[in-house]
Amino acid sequence: MLRPRYFSRLLLIAGVLAGLMGAPILAQEAASSKTGESAETNYRTELEKETFLLINQYRKDNKLTSFVWSGDIAKVARAHSKDMATGDVDFGHDGFGKRVKELKVVMVGLNGAGENVLKTDDPDQVAQSAVRIWLNSPHHLENIRGDFNYSGIGVWRDDQGMVYFTQIFVKIEPETAEAQAAPAPALATPFTFLADPKTR
Repeated sequence: MLRPRYFSRLLLIAGVLAGLMGAPILAQEAASSKTGESAETNYRTELEKETFLLINQYRKDNKLTSFVWSGDIAKVARAHSKDMATGDVDFGHDGFGKRVKELKVVMVGLNGAGENVLKTDDPDQVAQSAVRIWLNSPHHLENIRGDFNYSGIGVWRDDQGMVYFTQIFVKIEPETAEAQAAPAPALATPFTFLADPKTR
């Protein structure tokens, strides 16, 4: 029979050993989690890039100017895809006006915007499949062929493997030297909102 003090020493030693053995396990779990996050980030970045290149290839093939990639637009688009993937918002265009307002703060001269969204759980040729679906949809194709010059794509994947895409298109009109020197006066009318840049 173990005496109480020997028993407590054994418990203390067992506790120390468990702590020493647990530390590497926790470190491995943290590293594994970090690696998983890094892999997911790379997946999203590559998919965004590939989809954007395919959209620009379509425009080039149809004698349209290529879109200029915007990191600001991609950031806003990615946040919307994440919100759809996590269920914070329904799949669709809810909050589009808010996203455009957010972009107006960082993109001077924004004068028109459009948005395409998509979700797919097809793991094969995800970018090609997404672009094919958009090109076969009149509304989405209208945005892809639209009079926009900047764009960004944001992708997010949920826990079940469903991939959410958001592509935002904007038209930036550079200010003329005259406009910079002497800004146009604000319209003093109750219909001022009619003069705001349109959104599509």
